[in-house]
Amino acid sequence: MARVSAKTVLTVLLLTILGVVATVVSIELVRQGTMLSLARDQHQAERVLGHIVRGAQHLAFERGRTNVVLRADSLISEENRRFLDDRRGLVDKEYGHAIQLLDEGNTALARRLSRQQQMLGDLRQRADFYMSIPLSQRDPLFPGQWFNSLTAMLEGVPESVFLLGRQGELPPLARVSLHAFDLRNTLGVESTRIAAILATGKPPKAEQIQELARLRGQGDAAWSSLRREAAQAGNAALAEAVAGVEREVYRNFRPLQDAVLAAFVANRLPMEALPSYTSSSVPALDAVAKVMDVAAQEGMAQAQAQEHAVLREITWHLILLAVLVLATAGSLAVNRGMVRRLQGLRDYLETAEDNPPKRVAEGFDEMASLARSVAELRAETREHRRIEAELTEVSKLNRLILDNAIDGMIALDSRGLTIFANPAAQRMTGWSLGDLEARSHHALIHHSRADGTPNPAADCPVHLSLADGKPRHVASDLFWRKDGTSFPVELMVGSWGEGRDRGVVLVFRDISERKQVEARNQELMAELRRSNAELENFAFAVSHDLQEPLRMVSSFLALAHRALADKLDPGTAEYMDMAEQGAKRMAAMITSLLDYARIGQREEKREPVALAEVVAQVLADLRPAMDERHAKVEVVEPLPVVQADPRQIYSLVLNLLSNALKYSGEEQAPRIRVIGWSHGGRSGFAVEDNGPGIAPDSRELVFGLFKRGGPHPTIPGLGMGLALCRRVVEHLGGDIRAEDNPGGGARLAVTLPSAGDAVGTGVTT
Repeated sequence: MARVSAKTVLTVLLLTILGVVATVVSIELVRQGTMLSLARDQHQAERVLGHIVRGAQHLAFERGRTNVVLRADSLISEENRRFLDDRRGLVDKEYGHAIQLLDEGNTALARRLSRQQQMLGDLRQRADFYMSIPLSQRDPLFPGQWFNSLTAMLEGVPESVFLLGRQGELPPLARVSLHAFDLRNTLGVESTRIAAILATGKPPKAEQIQELARLRGQGDAAWSSLRREAAQAGNAALAEAVAGVEREVYRNFRPLQDAVLAAFVANRLPMEALPSYTSSSVPALDAVAKVMDVAAQEGMAQAQAQEHAVLREITWHLILLAVLVLATAGSLAVNRGMVRRLQGLRDYLETAEDNPPKRVAEGFDEMASLARSVAELRAETREHRRIEAELTEVSKLNRLILDNAIDGMIALDSRGLTIFANPAAQRMTGWSLGDLEARSHHALIHHSRADGTPNPAADCPVHLSLADGKPRHVASDLFWRKDGTSFPVELMVGSWGEGRDRGVVLVFRDISERKQVEARNQELMAELRRSNAELENFAFAVSHDLQEPLRMVSSFLALAHRALADKLDPGTAEYMDMAEQGAKRMAAMITSLLDYARIGQREEKREPVALAEVVAQVLADLRPAMDERHAKVEVVEPLPVVQADPRQIYSLVLNLLSNALKYSGEEQAPRIRVIGWSHGGRSGFAVEDNGPGIAPDSRELVFGLFKRGGPHPTIPGLGMGLALCRRVVEHLGGDIRAEDNPGGGARLAVTLPSAGDAVGTGVTT
């Protein structure tokens, strides 16, 4: 038998390695080809994105200038006509280029842009007509319709950008463009609103000032996001453009806007800022627009660079593959003489695993070593088989758990396609695993809302988790069965993998029974409210009908007392006095009951009410009683503005201050404090006195009908004041409670819905 040398064995191993490497290189070439296609698509998307963003910039200018001209009391000037014609031409040009570049994979976006152009043309015709006639003949609703329609088009730009993304990924630097667009749009809306107000020649209304404040907050949030995304991009040109925004917007234009807003808050026009406002807004808006241009240009440059990098990788892999082919050819030439030697090695391994014969072992030390390695490999193989058996058992257990789980479980790959669904998910949706596999979960199960309108994939929690890898919990959503019916679900989404290999697992359960219980609870609540309303109407009617006979009894009793005054003995006269007092007390009780029942029955006007003004009016009305008691009332904090009915707030404050004045005691001068606050959308105030206070076990009792916090025989009253206060406060959506007063006495705290910032100053009376 011919001897087999180590060189021959190494040649065989080299051939094997070369074959494996060639296979890996071929697979890598296929992958690089796919990456090249994606890079070219990305480059194309960047070009389309640039046209859309630039078109949106010009459309924002057209929206603002047209809105100002429509609201001005004059016909359109030649300067404005030239400006609008230029902007319209640029908008149509950019959107036309974008539509031409879109391929068959973006037909939805092409149709969207075409519809926008058609609708924009119709709006422009109407705008041209109204700008050519006097203000008195224009449709007063059209400026708002114009502005809102173009704002909706501009707000749809982010969705168009998402439609350009492939496989759930946005083009490079697209997020920077989106945040810059949000800042540009918000700043443009804010500037347009201010310009429109200045064009009217009148100070703005409160709701206009609130809208400007809201737009300011949105702009600041967009600016913060823009700086963060630009910093993460690490692009020098982009950083320079963002620095330009910092300089033009937040150092030059924003202080001017602040001066204008300060004048608006003071209810006047900022005459000193009018000459420079319009000229300062243009460079500010252009600075933000430059960020979008730079982001689009840099994104195209990155996409082009990525495409070139992929081409270089493909070239190097082709060269390596050619080298491997040549090496394989050389190895095959050597292989002819190697086959005979390998046959000897096989015989050796079969017959001499532990004790090789001398005639074979001599000169074959390397072969003997290889035989021992093969024996070790066999032992390792047996261990691997044992581990595989254990894994098979674990897999069976996991399958048993998944098959018997009550909740539905669906696993999706990085493209949102289903790769697994447990029996519970198949049972609830009516789709078999064969129906679901390799198909879009969103298109099959989550495609529409309850009203039948399409459910955008951009809003789907599954796609959001695929994009950012964050877990999500949705308390109430809607899934659709195979038969076309829907059912409500509670949904939890978790991700697995990273980057392009990221997938998600969603766990859901049918909450139809819970929804039915909630609907039944709502019906019961509606029935309870109806029953309470009927009881209130009944109490109102009974109290109202009791007044007339009681008034007659009281009147005739007083007449009889006067007529028989000199004929009655002292005891009878006392009885008559007690009867009269009782009738008057009952009349007061019925009047209080009527007031109690009327709350919520009368027509109300909810509006912002300044508590400082109400407290001042009540103090003026109580002045005689306060002077008689030498009382001192102190407003120690600014009082807020609340959303309420002014008459009910006046009644509430009057009752609380009268109570504090009445129960402060007869042996000391009353000391009353009114404290206000505003926090988290809720406002309130508290009234504190220096009286005996309210015992802890009576702090809820005092709000009942005809209930008082203790025996007060020398203090007149029916125990209705705080009951009326609670009814008013709860009707207005607030709450009232009795608390400890740190300085002694009683403290009654009221919380109501807020209507604005605190106003007023501290007052001492």
